[in-house]
Amino acid sequence: MKYKILVFILFAIIQIGCEETLDIEPESSLTFKNALNTPKDFESALNATDYAVKYMICNYTGEDPGNQVQKGWYTDEVQQGTYLEILQNNSPEYILNLNWKPFYDAIACANVVLHHAEGCGISKERSNIYRGQAYFYKALAYLELLHTWGDCILIRDEIEFLPTPKSEWTEVADYAIEQAQHAIDLLPEFEKVTDWQGNSPRFKSTPCKGAANALLAHLCAWKAGGKYFAKHQDYDEKELWERAEKACSQVIGSGTYELVPNAEAICTDALVANSKESVYETVFKDFWNESSGFMNGAADMLSIPGFFYHCYPLRAEFPAAFIKYIGVWIHNSTVREMYSGTDERKYAFFYQLDEMDKPEYGGYAFPNKWRLPMVETSGPNVGKTLNVNQNKIWWRLADIYLLRAECRSRLGGEYTAGAIDDLNKVRERSKATLYNASEYGGDLRYTIFKEREKELIMEGQRYYDIIRNGYVRTELAGEFKTVTDQDLIDGALFCMISKKAFSQNPLLRQNTYWHNRK
Repeated sequence: MKYKILVFILFAIIQIGCEETLDIEPESSLTFKNALNTPKDFESALNATDYAVKYMICNYTGEDPGNQVQKGWYTDEVQQGTYLEILQNNSPEYILNLNWKPFYDAIACANVVLHHAEGCGISKERSNIYRGQAYFYKALAYLELLHTWGDCILIRDEIEFLPTPKSEWTEVADYAIEQAQHAIDLLPEFEKVTDWQGNSPRFKSTPCKGAANALLAHLCAWKAGGKYFAKHQDYDEKELWERAEKACSQVIGSGTYELVPNAEAICTDALVANSKESVYETVFKDFWNESSGFMNGAADMLSIPGFFYHCYPLRAEFPAAFIKYIGVWIHNSTVREMYSGTDERKYAFFYQLDEMDKPEYGGYAFPNKWRLPMVETSGPNVGKTLNVNQNKIWWRLADIYLLRAECRSRLGGEYTAGAIDDLNKVRERSKATLYNASEYGGDLRYTIFKEREKELIMEGQRYYDIIRNGYVRTELAGEFKTVTDQDLIDGALFCMISKKAFSQNPLLRQNTYWHNRK
């Protein structure tokens, strides 16, 4: 395993951003000493780390990295017998065999930068930026490992990964929080980030202080909200909510980010690339063309549910009536109830809601949050919609406002008014009705959860919001409704560890829930 990871890193560094040929010593003495000497070299290594993050997102390993997201898709109907129906209605019974290697490739790449970025002759300022970005990537990879597997292998500073047992997810979360804080301490705000030649980044894909604060906020909120399924619950979740609230406030108060002006602009600007609302994103826009079709399995490239709801108008090769065969649906009436009154999101997020409410379309709504199709231009699949031609937006400012609102609702007391202000900030942008204390029986936290559901629908956040808030039995389907408290502690909410991982690590053990279900 360690050799494969080293080869991956060296290959990626060579291929991404390095024009000169690097002399690689024999496999028994793989080294980075000749590869990492200049700022350009380190930026190539960080590009390799970003490349590994793409692997995390993409269906490149032949597995399905979006399955956890799929469990939480907002749907009224799911076609029986389909993969999604199994996930949503029988999730605890469905053993997934996901490969976590791409996540650890990203961690290994980041560790290479951290290992070599000090004392190599580059300036302190550049060294701090490179180390800060590496810390960010490590924390991001661990957040996704925590989301997907819970307990996982904790790699700290190692470049060569040796067989290691799993660590409890709370310990991994603590380490990830520490890495995110290092990133915050070292990185400048986005507008001050430049490469070694003084060029500003093209997209919000370069880690910066704001992105690191958003990451820290989500990590702290995850550990705080996940106390009910932690094996050891002797920690102070209030302190974590306070820390998450502070990190959100740092993002909001930085002046770097702004909400786009209306609901339509969410679709045409915020979810495309490099908007003022975007806090952090991974570049996929035009990536298919730029890579000459290199990215395998493009249909899962962004891992966003929105693509799979669509048949029209995004998938122009299918007529509108084809929606009856898609396999996952939202009722037109649901959208009207969900976005009541003057809320502009119902018309921005769904295509011609009034005009498409016809019997021949089955009474379904047509999601329209993503507008830019990526179409195959040659070969046997010419004209086929491959994906949406937009970046993967990890977090946008509306997400951070609503996460801060959740933190503040949890803290209560003097924080409550601020929670309502944050909630109304998002609603006001879309001309939705402002908060009424009678909503959902006066449950402010649940109201905020439902607002995140409306604002971030089909952006891949809902499953994690459900878990973090402990709404598993009420908001998920099938056996999730009867899962026991002990099942949750034993790992019922997470994926089964891949068979491949066991073949490379004899110290690894399956999580208790899946072990007992064999």
